Amino acid sequence: MKFSLFLLSIFRFLVLCFLVCGFSASAEDEHGLTVVGKANLGKAVRERVLPSSLPKILAFGEILEDGKYRLISSDSSLEANFSSDVFVVINDLDGLLSELSDPDSEYAKNWKLVVDKTGDDQLKRVALDRAALKIKLDSIDAERIAKASDAPTLNVLNVERGKADLALKDAEKKEATLNTQVETAKRFVKHGFKPLSLNFRLRIGGETFDKLHPTDVAEMIDLEKSLFLLRFSLRDINKDKDAWLRLLKSSPMTCMVGDMALTYVSDNGRKNYIGVDSGFRLEIPLFRWEFWTSMGIIAGCLGLFIWKVPTSDVLRDTGITLTNRTQPAPNYWHQHAHPLSLARLQMSIWFFIIIGSFVFLWSTTGSLAGVNNTALILMGISGGTSMFAAIISEKREWDAKKREPENASDNVVMNWFIDILSSDEGMTIHRFQMFAWTLVLAVVFVNGVLSDYAMPLFSNELLGLMGISSGVYIGFKIKEGS
Repeated sequence: MKFSLFLLSIFRFLVLCFLVCGFSASAEDEHGLTVVGKANLGKAVRERVLPSSLPKILAFGEILEDGKYRLISSDSSLEANFSSDVFVVINDLDGLLSELSDPDSEYAKNWKLVVDKTGDDQLKRVALDRAALKIKLDSIDAERIAKASDAPTLNVLNVERGKADLALKDAEKKEATLNTQVETAKRFVKHGFKPLSLNFRLRIGGETFDKLHPTDVAEMIDLEKSLFLLRFSLRDINKDKDAWLRLLKSSPMTCMVGDMALTYVSDNGRKNYIGVDSGFRLEIPLFRWEFWTSMGIIAGCLGLFIWKVPTSDVLRDTGITLTNRTQPAPNYWHQHAHPLSLARLQMSIWFFIIIGSFVFLWSTTGSLAGVNNTALILMGISGGTSMFAAIISEKREWDAKKREPENASDNVVMNWFIDILSSDEGMTIHRFQMFAWTLVLAVVFVNGVLSDYAMPLFSNELLGLMGISSGVYIGFKIKEGS
C-alpha cells in the first residue's frame, strides 16, 4: 500500500514537472527568447520601467506570423530577415514627442498647457479672482440693504455693484474659456501624438534609414506605465541605398549586424537620436537558403555549360567550317569542324557574371533593383557583337592546317586559348585586345559587386572603350577568310 502511494506521488511529481516545462516552453521560443501575446506584452515590458525613468526604448523584438511578440533581452541580438516585422516599446512617448517637437508647435504648446500645469495654475488664479469678486458682490449687496435709506450712498454702491458684477461675469467667462482650452489641449495631447509618432525612423548600426518609418501610428499597450508600441517592416531596409551599403561594409561578410535605436525627424527636418540604456542588436544573415538555392541553380547551369562545351558547338562559330582536316585527328586542331567563337565566349562571360551578381545582390540585400545601365550596356555590347559576328561568319571556310600552330601542344587549355585568339591565319591582335578588355572589366565588375553590394557603374568612356574594342573586332572579322 505504501509502495503504491509512493509510486502515485512520483507520478504526480512527473506530471507537475511536465506541466511546468510545457508552460515554460510556451513562454520561450527555440532561442530562449520570451514570446508573449499582445495582451501580455505590456505586462512583460512594464517591469523594465525604472522609477522616474526618462523616455527611452524599453523593448525590441520581432512580430511573429501568428501575431505574437518575440522579446529579446538586453545586450542581445535579434536574428531577422528582410521580410520580418520588428517592434519597439517606448515609455512616455507623448512626453518624448513634446520634447522633440518644435517648442512653437501646437503639440508642444498643448502639452505644456496640460502637463506643466500652466492651464491648472491659470484656472486656480481665475477661480480665486471669481471667488473674491463673488464675496465682494455679496458684501456690496449687504451694504446696500443696510444703506437703503441713504440715497447718495446707495447710488455709489449701485455703481460699485455694477462694476463688480461685470468683473465677476468676465472672470466666469475667462474660467469657462480656460476650462475649454484645457480640455481641448488634453484631447489634442491624447490623440495628437499619433501622427507625430510616424516621424520616427529606425536607426541601425549608427545609420538612420529614412524610409524605415513606422507602419502604423503608435499604440498604447499599458496605460499605467504609459507604454507605446511602434511597428517597423524591414522590407524597406534596402531602399536607403547609401545607409544600407555603409552598414553592409562595416558588418561581417556573412551577416548584417548593428545596434538598434531610433531617430525622430521633426517637422522642421531636425533629427533627434533616441538611444537605449541597454543595447539591442539587429542581425540579418545574408547567406540564407535563397542564396544557396539560387547559387546552386546557377552553379548547376554553369557546370552543365562547361561540361557541354568540349562536345558541343555552344561556344563554336558554326558559320565557319574548318576544311583540310586530318582524320583521324592527330591533335586538337583537327578534332572539331568549327573554331571557337570569341564573341560567344564574351557573351557567355557577361551572362553568367551579371546573372550571378543579380542573384547575389537579391539574396544578400533583398533588393530586386540590382541591374543597372552598365549591366544592360555590357549585355547589349556582348550580344550585339555575337550577333554581328555570326552574320559575318555565315558560310565561310577556314583551312584547319593554316590555323594549326607549328608545334602543336597537347595542353587542352593552351589549345583553347590559342583557338580563341586565332583567325584563319593564326593569332591576331584585335582578338587579343577584345579578350583582354573583357577579362579586365569582368574582374572589376565582380570586385565592385562583392565590395559595394551593388553592380558598379562604368563611366561612358570605359563603356565606349569596350564598344570600340568590340567594333574593331567586328571590323577585322569582316576581313578574316574573305
